[in-house]
Amino acid sequence: MFGTIRNRLILIGILVVVAILNLIPREITIRERAPNGVMRDLKVTRVPIKYGLDLQGGMHLALELDQSTKVSANPALDIERAVQVLRKRTDEFGVTEPLVQQTGSDRIVVELAGVTDPGRAKGIVQKAAFLEFRITDKTSALERTLPAMDRALRTMGVRAAPGAPGAPRRSAVEQLLGGDTTKKADSTGATADSAIATDGVLSSQIQSAGAVIPGSFTMPGEFAVAETAFPRVDSMLHLPEIRALWPRNVEMLWSADPTSVGVNQFRLLYVLEDRPLVTGESLVNAQASIDPLTNGPIVQFELDRAGGRRFGAGTGSHVGDYMAIILDNRVQGRPPVIQSRIDRNGQITLGNRSLVEAEDLARTLRAGALPVPLKIVEERQVGASLGADSVRGGITAGMVGTLLVILIMVGYYALGGLLAIGALGFYALFSLGGLALMEATLTLPGIAGLILSVGIAVDANVLIFERIREEVAKGKTVRLAVDEGFKHAMPAIIDSNLATVLTALFLFQFGTGPVRGFAVTLILGIFASLVTAVFVTRTFYMLWLKRKGEKARLSLGKLRLFKDAKYDFIGLRKYAYWVTGIMLAIGLTFTLIRGLNYSTEFTGGTLMQVKTQNRVDVAVIRSGLAARGLHGAEIQRFGAPDEYVVRARAANADPNDTQATSAEVRAALTAVLGEGAYTVLRTEAVGPKVGAELRQRAFLAIFLSFFAVLGYLAYRFEWRFGMAAVAATAHDIILTLGFIGVARLEVSLVVVAGILTMVGYSLNDTIIIFDRVREDLKKYPKDTFVQVLNRAINETLPRSVLTHGTTLATLLALTIFGGEVIRPFALVMFFGVFTGTFSSIYIASPVLLYIETRWPGAHARGVRAMAEGSGGPGGSRSPVPAGRKA
Repeated sequence: MFGTIRNRLILIGILVVVAILNLIPREITIRERAPNGVMRDLKVTRVPIKYGLDLQGGMHLALELDQSTKVSANPALDIERAVQVLRKRTDEFGVTEPLVQQTGSDRIVVELAGVTDPGRAKGIVQKAAFLEFRITDKTSALERTLPAMDRALRTMGVRAAPGAPGAPRRSAVEQLLGGDTTKKADSTGATADSAIATDGVLSSQIQSAGAVIPGSFTMPGEFAVAETAFPRVDSMLHLPEIRALWPRNVEMLWSADPTSVGVNQFRLLYVLEDRPLVTGESLVNAQASIDPLTNGPIVQFELDRAGGRRFGAGTGSHVGDYMAIILDNRVQGRPPVIQSRIDRNGQITLGNRSLVEAEDLARTLRAGALPVPLKIVEERQVGASLGADSVRGGITAGMVGTLLVILIMVGYYALGGLLAIGALGFYALFSLGGLALMEATLTLPGIAGLILSVGIAVDANVLIFERIREEVAKGKTVRLAVDEGFKHAMPAIIDSNLATVLTALFLFQFGTGPVRGFAVTLILGIFASLVTAVFVTRTFYMLWLKRKGEKARLSLGKLRLFKDAKYDFIGLRKYAYWVTGIMLAIGLTFTLIRGLNYSTEFTGGTLMQVKTQNRVDVAVIRSGLAARGLHGAEIQRFGAPDEYVVRARAANADPNDTQATSAEVRAALTAVLGEGAYTVLRTEAVGPKVGAELRQRAFLAIFLSFFAVLGYLAYRFEWRFGMAAVAATAHDIILTLGFIGVARLEVSLVVVAGILTMVGYSLNDTIIIFDRVREDLKKYPKDTFVQVLNRAINETLPRSVLTHGTTLATLLALTIFGGEVIRPFALVMFFGVFTGTFSSIYIASPVLLYIETRWPGAHARGVRAMAEGSGGPGGSRSPVPAGRKA
């Protein structure tokens, strides 16, 4: 069908049009629910290629159910409901295309691109937003129960604990609360050291709010506790022995914020009826506004019909009583008195809070309450300025790398190089068009994948050109040489590229976020390179041959590296073993002594990249962190002289509470540098659970890729070839880990991506050689297996050198211009190019020879004689008896 030039050009034209159409921004209409609940049509501009958070800035959150505060009866259902609630909240947050999706069975991922206030965003995402309306208790239930609570606490105090010699014995309650029961409370209800006087017990700490707050009206069920004593009183009230004495049919809840009285602060405690008049489940709309009477922010709400009837009946029967408005188990402001019946419409007064807080509350109320509170187990933030710098660096690296590839190809292959560069333009168009068609997200590692695939893309062209050169050298006509060159290069091109696709698929399956973006761009780049190198370049040749006719001459350049090379690589294998042994020993020694430097992704903890206004001594920052209890924190310069990276582990009792660690790091930086004297460019906060999962996924990606490659090579060749390739791959991974240890690179997901990409690249070399071995075994039936191996390596040597040159050019551009985040990836790949070439020649081929010696196959010519000592480096010419099978 595509044998004619006309049909080929039609197909190329269709692909070009499809790619261009997908790359053109266009307006699309989407339907969304407005804040008032009405569906509306909204026109938005569809961006062809979306930038990831690391390129445009934004926030990534991974959340799980927080069952420490409320146990979920049905976690699967609650996760599903939480996803729906979060989608409603983020849709109204004002960011472009927010992402909310469930991953696994117990985790939700939220991505907010371009968010400018991360703290506010986290508050909206995590707020449970469970709304209730309850009547304050009028029966003096707490006053009647306090004496019994006092007696219970005194009884508990009988269980004394040993103290210092001669010191009064302290009760278990005192140890729990950290106070000294021998001290008397002052007029605020707190002792001199802010402890609770347990000989006066609870009754001395809990006072009527009307008696404590001057000028306040006396409200039934309202009490005041000194803010300094509030945590300890709350702890005592929730002791199991005291909780059992709570009055029936009531609930005790605290106010959301403290109340100031002169220089003192009090926390208000409310005793409320346990049955709410109505909950937020009946709410259909909520809007923030300004109260014209008080000029303060309010939230006006509307209930559904059934909720309105219940609310009307409840408020109607409680006219003159006080009604508390409760959000997430905290009373919002002082309860107002019910003046008259309230049906479907009402308002929530927020006191001295801002209008922005009122708008956030209205937004979360409209979205509904979370079934169970959520905790953040992973957080990543990237500032917009850092994202813009990454884009600029990626574009620069891409342009420099592409220019170097063009110079190498044109300088070496002349006209053939120009054809390859023309095809490379189509490759770039098809790759970007494919990303747009799939609506994929382009990340910083994704840009690295595109740049790297530019170097890999010319590999197929190099294979084809070298094959054409060989056919021309045999005296074939230009047309026949081109046909034979494409024909013989195809098996190696397909095998090598599919091996890389296999490793990229595992990277996509087990990677996260930006790393998956890298895998997508790499896979797309490979398929695009196959289309352009095999189809587009062939079409260019057909057009050129048709125009020139029989007089056509082939210009593939006069420079020929390693022409007619006949090096005895297999004979030097023992020396190569010494070289690789020494390199492995050095790498393993460094790794065992110093260990690998794992990133916070794998260990858990907090990473914060900051930019200061002036250069600061690292020791000053370290001392500031130590003063906040972060003694194990690591500080180092990162990129520019005024940029630093801080890595810290959890400073509190809960290692998964990375938010507290982030807050401590910020507080320490503020104390050392001053408020506003630094800018946070990037934040990563990962809990130990997530870190362990990422380590496991990285290990699985590497481990399973072994078996995938072994299976594929065993299918395409036979098991002996597969085992040799896997041995070479294991060698490359161990040697690369040693390089990482020596260079003290940080082992992150991006570095794991580099290792797997290096594995695929190394396999390319091995497969190219093995494919030539398979071909030469048929072409030279009288040669020994050793001679066949040497010939295959020598014949593919020009391709290896040239392809590695183009790849090294792109990696060099990435190393210099790609930025600090992507530089470890480029360095790992840079080292991997050399070790991959070495292992393909001196590990894979000798191991294959060894396997054939121990377990001879149908093509193991001369290896038996060699094993018996009669063969030299060139091997024996004694063929294996006919009929022997692998």
